[in-house]
Amino acid sequence: MTHRRIEPTLSYVERMLNGTDYRSIISLMDNWRCHAGDAPGAQASLYDDSAWRIVQLPHDDSAESDFDAAYPANGYVRSGVLWYRTSFASPQQHGGGKRYLMFDGAAMNAEVWVNGRCLGTHPYAFTPFWHDLTPHLLPEGEENILAVKVDASLQPFGRSYQGNGLFRRVQLIVTSPLHIDIWGVVARTETVDSEGAAISVATSVSAGRYPETKWNAFVWQGNGMADNNEISKNCRLRTTILDPEDREVAIAEAEAIVPQFGKHRFEQQLRVLEPALWSPEQPNLYRVRSVLFVEDEPADDVLTPLGIRTLSFTAGDGFELNGVETKIKGVCLHQDAAIFGGAVQTPTWASRLAMLKEAGCNAVRTSHHPFPTEFYHACDYLGMMVMDEAFDEWRLGWDRGYSDSPYGKNVYGYYLYFDQWHETDLRAMLRRDRNHPSIIMWSVGNEIPDLYFDEGIPLLRRLVDICKEEDDSRPVTVCAEGNHLLPLREGIMDLVDVPGYNYVASREGDAYYERLHAERPDRALLGSETEFEPEHWKRIMQNRYVIGQFLWVGIDYLGEGADVLGEDSALGNTFDISALAGGRRGWGFGLIDSVGTPRGEYYYRRSIWSDEPFIGLAVKQPVPAAGETYAYMNSQLHWNWNEGERKTVYVFTNCDAAELFLNGRSLGVVEKDAESYRAIELDVDYVPGTLAAVGMNEGQRVCEDMLVTAGVAARLELSCDSDRLSADGRDFAELRIVVVDKDGRLVPDAAHLISVSVQGSGSLLGVYSADVTSSENYRSSSCRAYRGIAAAIVRAGHEPGTIAIEVSAPGLASASLTMFSAKQG
Repeated sequence: MTHRRIEPTLSYVERMLNGTDYRSIISLMDNWRCHAGDAPGAQASLYDDSAWRIVQLPHDDSAESDFDAAYPANGYVRSGVLWYRTSFASPQQHGGGKRYLMFDGAAMNAEVWVNGRCLGTHPYAFTPFWHDLTPHLLPEGEENILAVKVDASLQPFGRSYQGNGLFRRVQLIVTSPLHIDIWGVVARTETVDSEGAAISVATSVSAGRYPETKWNAFVWQGNGMADNNEISKNCRLRTTILDPEDREVAIAEAEAIVPQFGKHRFEQQLRVLEPALWSPEQPNLYRVRSVLFVEDEPADDVLTPLGIRTLSFTAGDGFELNGVETKIKGVCLHQDAAIFGGAVQTPTWASRLAMLKEAGCNAVRTSHHPFPTEFYHACDYLGMMVMDEAFDEWRLGWDRGYSDSPYGKNVYGYYLYFDQWHETDLRAMLRRDRNHPSIIMWSVGNEIPDLYFDEGIPLLRRLVDICKEEDDSRPVTVCAEGNHLLPLREGIMDLVDVPGYNYVASREGDAYYERLHAERPDRALLGSETEFEPEHWKRIMQNRYVIGQFLWVGIDYLGEGADVLGEDSALGNTFDISALAGGRRGWGFGLIDSVGTPRGEYYYRRSIWSDEPFIGLAVKQPVPAAGETYAYMNSQLHWNWNEGERKTVYVFTNCDAAELFLNGRSLGVVEKDAESYRAIELDVDYVPGTLAAVGMNEGQRVCEDMLVTAGVAARLELSCDSDRLSADGRDFAELRIVVVDKDGRLVPDAAHLISVSVQGSGSLLGVYSADVTSSENYRSSSCRAYRGIAAAIVRAGHEPGTIAIEVSAPGLASASLTMFSAKQG
């Protein structure tokens, strides 16, 4: 992923989040004071918070803590009560309009106060929520105190890392009295044919209240009564569709008289001629600009993403995107990202998604909850399809030891809130996300125990109904545990449009999809969560009714440590942090590790998922029988072994044939078996030097790869995609640190203690590696290299200037880098 691809993504995302002319969107991301632990009375305006530390949002306190056996849930890092406070000046009221406070998420059990007045609570960490501040703010220009308490102290809430804090965007939205509702624009493609694309846009307008407005509908004028024009307003909505080049390609206008205290829904039809369709290969993005005029004066505007595309899911034709059969080449993702915890920002999402796309991946699943708004905008822009998922838990728990609680998956899990909050949370997800072309289906749950019992039928039916009420343009799925001893409740999977099955191969063997198809011959089926076995992809390709898979997992994540390869003991209640090398702080079997280094399975997926000619080499490593599906994952991408040792070499390629060379000597040409979907394997007697492979199509060399023996570690290399940051106190750079030999080759077994120092107009956030057995704090200034690699995050300060970075390690030549930070705009 190169920086030139990140920058356009960042620009697009920020424009979609803030690109309005008449609506004011004020970021509340800077200069928050934070206190770990309870602080009674901290909601009061006059509370003294001067001793609290200052943080910038997004902020995840858990990611800053030590790994500790005292916190067996949440990835072995602390969680608990946090208080946040900030101040902001009352904005101009736009003629008596509304001021809304929008949280894209808060982990968790958020309680919000402004000027000592409680606005409400929100338990679920992962769904957006907002409050109307209008009645509670001080006069224009005066400072208001915003206080937020989050409480994640009751653990375990989930089965993996959740984070703790204000880990998503917070904004103040200022509108006119009559304004477009929050999430009030619904733009959708109705049809695409030879006459163009028919686009429907529904826009909901509602009214605030002027403080001075008279409530009666008439006023006395002279000797009679006349209409009170403060009660009704003449409104006009202008809806414009802008193409990917910002040209106006369709315009519609509609007028209505809207009561000052009422609502109105505009329904408009537009047509785009010769549309450029959205797809993973060509993610052409249009935008809908909605401008509301009140009494012929522009009052409010909203920018909405639009991707013109069609979806079809049938057993006979599979999944068709824009009329073209498309297999879902997907991965599951968790929200966290190593040093950032759950406070992941757009640059990290952009680089991760772009890396996955380079492997041929075309879809991701938000496992197992909604992600931040920025994530979906990035998927729109980069062309990544999304399964948007709502819940990991409804009411019931497993009968097989997932939890000590008989009522939910987790002792303090979402089942405690489900009855009261599931509709609120689900509708919030649907309304916020329904305009993103990247989202191709909704998931209402993952491995839900309720699906095995009668009680699950009305619950699933209701959740599906809510999805259809908010958006009937996409299918609804639920992802059932396919490896459970109990059978699913008969007929329950018929309630969803596309049944999703997790790990069905583990239970059904070779005939897993055939049996499911026999039960539901009219439904397209989805491998909603799968292991890595090549035979699974072969089954998907052989059966049109199987529309694809989501691998577990795309990128390493915190929590849910496991020992699938027999290398370490699994984490559990007996875990001892002092022996962390015998356990894992997270899942370490993604296509990509937590510092952005691909594993062998990444290159295997590229060889079967990508259309570009590709060849990649890896060396097989032994795995226990139970870990056979992770064999490619465990392969090593280097040529440093014991001389004379016989090694099995994997050749990952989508070419017709491959020729291998060892130190320039041909080892022969091997034909690719296109029907097996397995990597080519060759046994090679190891000698130091260069192992090379050439991919050939129709006898022509089209691609190559090589593994070169590295010498002893000699120095450090330091690199970054960009040398410029914005001096806003939040912008950051991800640095890659590599231990290399004298010729610049990665030393694969290097484990040097690497230290980083930062001087000038920036600061060091932390140094870390991808080693899931490490107990090193993410926010330290040093860590041991893992397989020769480490990473560091440098954050810009508020003052422009240079940032000098130096990395060092005992016995190695150091490396340095100079960056620049500048004010934007």
